[in-house]
Amino acid sequence: MKVVTGDDIRRMGALSIPEALRYIPGVEVARVDNRQYAITARGFNGTVANKLLVLIDGRSVYTPLFSGVFWDAQDVFLDDVEQIEVIRGPGATVWGANAVNGVINVISKRAADTQGLLVTGAAGNVERGFGGIRYGGALGSRSFFRIYGKTLDRDASLRPNGQEAGDDFRMTQGGFRFDGALGASSDLSVQGDLYGGSADQPATDDMKTGGRNVMTRWTHRLAERSDVNVDAYYDHTLREMPRTFRETLDTYDVSL
Repeated sequence: MKVVTGDDIRRMGALSIPEALRYIPGVEVARVDNRQYAITARGFNGTVANKLLVLIDGRSVYTPLFSGVFWDAQDVFLDDVEQIEVIRGPGATVWGANAVNGVINVISKRAADTQGLLVTGAAGNVERGFGGIRYGGALGSRSFFRIYGKTLDRDASLRPNGQEAGDDFRMTQGGFRFDGALGASSDLSVQGDLYGGSADQPATDDMKTGGRNVMTRWTHRLAERSDVNVDAYYDHTLREMPRTFRETLDTYDVSL
């Protein structure tokens, strides 16, 4: 297993999860255009690669449309990432049916580790503007929260002849996390996100994507080395490609 920490991500200057994955041996990352990536491990790469399981805090971001991931919709606030774990090889199949070539698990920091105010931003000739703001606070001595918002405006990519490809991309996202103690032996964590974006397309109307999710985790300690975890999440996604398809997906999951 290979682990990339939040400090590693900051040092490499990555602006997204796909860019951070470029530095992991055995993971193939190819940027197709201004928003699409082809990512896999151990070969069989493509924009519809379907042999890699991707989790964000244990929540699967799989789409049944092609059994893969729409990477442009996974606009994680990188300053909240604790680490990215990557397991390569057929042994990863114990995690899920489509984890044939590996598993990628993005783990967020606890709210207690993101206290105070953080503001980030930059601009350039391609990344016309991107930035984010996060605030974390305490609710008593054993409960903490954070909220964040971020936005991205990316200019069109260039074709080999120097002309613009007409694939400008915009994305806005916000979210929260709460971690608190329920008595002496139980903890509760609740987090969620809301996002929406669009991309220009040369021949049709704009591609539109959006969604929301909420996840909760209850942990009860039975003994020093024994506990019970109950995880539940709801994930709603919407994606519309004019003249091609429209996908509306609602996912519910409960695990013990």
